[in-house]
Amino acid sequence: MTPVAAPGHRLARPSRLRGLALRVWSGAWIWSAGVQVLQSGMSLVVSVVAARLLGVAEFGTYVLVHAGVVLLALLQYQLVAGPMAVSSGHRARSAAYFGTVARAALWTAALVGLAVAAYVAAVVEGPHRGAALPLAAAVFGAGFVAHDGAKRLAFATNRPRVAFACEVSRHALFAAALAAAWSVRGIDTPTLLVCGGLAALTAVPVYAGALRARVRAGLGWAVSSHHWLLGRWLVLVVFVSAAHEQLVTILAGSWLGQDAAAALRAAQILLGPLLVLMTSIENIAPRRAAGRLREGGDAALAVYLLRVLAVLELPVVAACLGIAAYGADILRLLLGKDFAGFAAVTAIIAVGPPLALARDFGVIYLRATRRTSGIFAAFATSAAVTLLAAYPLISARGVQGAACVIVLGHAVSTAVVLALAVRAARRVSPRTNLG
Repeated sequence: MTPVAAPGHRLARPSRLRGLALRVWSGAWIWSAGVQVLQSGMSLVVSVVAARLLGVAEFGTYVLVHAGVVLLALLQYQLVAGPMAVSSGHRARSAAYFGTVARAALWTAALVGLAVAAYVAAVVEGPHRGAALPLAAAVFGAGFVAHDGAKRLAFATNRPRVAFACEVSRHALFAAALAAAWSVRGIDTPTLLVCGGLAALTAVPVYAGALRARVRAGLGWAVSSHHWLLGRWLVLVVFVSAAHEQLVTILAGSWLGQDAAAALRAAQILLGPLLVLMTSIENIAPRRAAGRLREGGDAALAVYLLRVLAVLELPVVAACLGIAAYGADILRLLLGKDFAGFAAVTAIIAVGPPLALARDFGVIYLRATRRTSGIFAAFATSAAVTLLAAYPLISARGVQGAACVIVLGHAVSTAVVLALAVRAARRVSPRTNLG
């Protein structure tokens, strides 16, 4: 006789599947990863579309505006949104606290818009060239920062699906606005910036709930002081690490013209998928590294990091070699024939990702073992070398010199970080190695 399965067995599998689906739906991590992938991927897509629609010179103008906005957005994140994430993670925060942060984020977005307009008028557009580009840049800058703040606020208030919806709606509305503008009047740089800024500003309703909270007198000053204490050193770290490519792009574009900025961004577009992969590692490797350290000490941590680095470094090096070898063909296919001449710049920039990946794993080791005192010094040294080398290299070699400056910054920070990690590993006693 064939045995009859008990009802509980028939129901167990669907129940487990429902439980797994519920955990995925409720877990902030999946929505955070989705936002990261969508944001990084669409940034590359938008750059490709912009290059195709605008041509080299206009694309260079767009790149210069975007670089300035990214620099100011990093500042906003480290002083407003980043400390909010840390504070809300330590303990529950009041509605009044989030209301204060929401107001600060919106004021910051408005100030960034004004600052970007001034930067564009002075550096990118030049005097007596009209107000269209500065005004469009102001809309783009304000929208970019307001949208980023809205996403961070949604995550901090345990609304991760709202943050993901913000990202999806932003790109959908941008695509719709761009298609409508293209069909009516064609696309130029101001139109592209306005479409991007207005699409991003649709995230402003996310602030509504926080803005309804009553804020008591003195809370704004208290929150500002707390955020400054949390974010002041992070601002310096960001400006001497993540921001150096944007700074070099602005310097090259200002000294050599928009074509130089277009060349540097074109190279970064080709390397974009690798950079997305490397960024995604930050969500996994540090946590697992901490586990290896806890279970087996410094020796187990070092073995784990070296093994993962070797596994990742080989395909990254292979991809960079392929991009360097066939850069002209890839640029022509992806961005258009006018960009194929930037193949030499792409070959130089392709040296950067393997260096940056090795540096990132050195930083993971130093942070896991709580030997972080030298990390800032490493990036500060890199920033100083970058600034000192920028003018002579760009003056002598043009845009290829600018690419060399970017790679030099990566090389210096990587060398210092790895030297610190090796020295720290050699100081570990045998007893610590055994855990």
